Amino acid sequence: MKYFLLMGGFVGFAVVLFASYSAGNRPAVALLDASIGCLVGGLLFRMLHAAYIAGLKGCIADRTRSTRGDQSDEELEGSQRKI
Repeated sequence: MKYFLLMGGFVGFAVVLFASYSAGNRPAVALLDASIGCLVGGLLFRMLHAAYIAGLKGCIADRTRSTRGDQSDEELEGSQRKI
């Protein structure tokens, strides 16, 4: 999880620094904007990583349940859900 937080922070910092400097802002203002972009990018990547991991865990749990045959009425039946 630290990797994605750091990577998101770096990407946010780099993108916002480039955009702010390209917009004609002074370097001090561009660095301030980039530091805010670093925080936002890091938190965004962290949330996206958590959602991705939750989806993987759900997929693995569904496959495990379908191979074991421990399905209730609300869960998967074969490859389709009951309506």
